[in-house]
Amino acid sequence: MSNSVAPQIRVVPVDLIRPGSTQARRHFDAASLQELARSIGESGVVQPIVLRTRVWGYELLAGERRWRAAQLAGLHDIPAVLRDDLSEDEAFVLGLIENLQRESLSPIETAAGLKRLGETFELTHDQIGERIGKSREYVSNYLRLLNLEERVAALVNEGHILLGHAKVLAALPARDQLRFADEIVRHKLTVRQLERRVSQHRHPVPVFSPGKPGDWERLERQLSDLVGCPVAISHEKSGRGELRVSFHSLDELDGVLERLGYTANS
Repeated sequence: MSNSVAPQIRVVPVDLIRPGSTQARRHFDAASLQELARSIGESGVVQPIVLRTRVWGYELLAGERRWRAAQLAGLHDIPAVLRDDLSEDEAFVLGLIENLQRESLSPIETAAGLKRLGETFELTHDQIGERIGKSREYVSNYLRLLNLEERVAALVNEGHILLGHAKVLAALPARDQLRFADEIVRHKLTVRQLERRVSQHRHPVPVFSPGKPGDWERLERQLSDLVGCPVAISHEKSGRGELRVSFHSLDELDGVLERLGYTANS
């Protein structure tokens, strides 16, 4: 990020501030906000928020929760660091990293933020991890959550389904996601219990008797659907043959292994 302009700390009227379009966070727990508002009412805002100047006032880059709580506490002004040196992309990265460090994003918000970071700078999962100080596995696990059906993603955002559950559900077709999400909520399943139920639900591929070429093609399609990657079968009249699964990245391989029930501790 550019450092050509030194950050300035100002006291800024709260009503001149508006959330920026780059903000990754979209959901704020009302009870948590009220608790922070009470703390701010007693001790003030300890850490400044981050803004940049606009014609109409100030755009909020980081610290939206503190800004909202300050308003609830009845404050008219709030301390802020001005970062008019940042580009749009740099402003987004700053806000995302702060939220990740504070663990203030929901799992889905984290996934969306990481996706945008990767697309904006054309980064691999490894490079995204380096940018935010996290592992490739951390990045890959969150990005898989973008495969969740919309109603399941909402349950994750609302805290009814935990991140561990969500990672298991993300590898399933939409209809199965909904079914198992309902079971998680109704029966309060642990992640391990969910994994067992999903494993029991997955039907083994039927015993296959060699037939017409179209039968082999149909089996390839079925296996491709099962593992989520292209599958090719070559065979001889003697019965010998080869089953080949193609993947284009380590992330796709991770997805195949998850669908097959393999874990690194196996």
